[in-house]
Amino acid sequence: MYALDQLDLTEKVDVERMITSFPEIKTEFDTIQDALEMYAVSQGIQPHQRIKEKILHSISNLEKERELNLQDLPLITDFSDYKKWLNLINDLIPGEVPKDNVFTHVLQQSDKVTQMLVVASTDIGDEVHNDSHESFLILKGRCKCTVGNDVRFMEAGDFMTIPLHKNHNVEVLSDHVVAILQHVAV
Repeated sequence: MYALDQLDLTEKVDVERMITSFPEIKTEFDTIQDALEMYAVSQGIQPHQRIKEKILHSISNLEKERELNLQDLPLITDFSDYKKWLNLINDLIPGEVPKDNVFTHVLQQSDKVTQMLVVASTDIGDEVHNDSHESFLILKGRCKCTVGNDVRFMEAGDFMTIPLHKNHNVEVLSDHVVAILQHVAV
């Protein structure tokens, strides 16, 4: 029961005293611990390799997020710190965005991922994506995003993922909206 942590504090102290006082009890305890570990390993279920890869990728992405730099950007997620992103790209934001215009600056582009700085002073019309997952992180401003029949009001710090095959649009509610837009290929 000691090896399974099933004793109260007084009993634990008694067993620990006996383990340190009697070598044969220590040997028996070590044998029990080894047997429990072997049993746990024999009954363990290995996760699918893709799950392990996703977990490792998530950890790597969080590390990149902590040390943001333009040469090795992480994917934006609901864990992204919009203030860090805004600080990183602040010099890329134009001083003025003409009315009814959208400014874009590609931050990274590969076969798998495209990330852009977007500064919009006009609405973004209806879109549907069938071959990439779209998401965005609002850095400044306010907007209304409609996905299918769902409406969400967003402001600095809000993150959203757009489901595949869903019609969506963005209505700018402030002078302009600054966002990181991301497309990840399916």
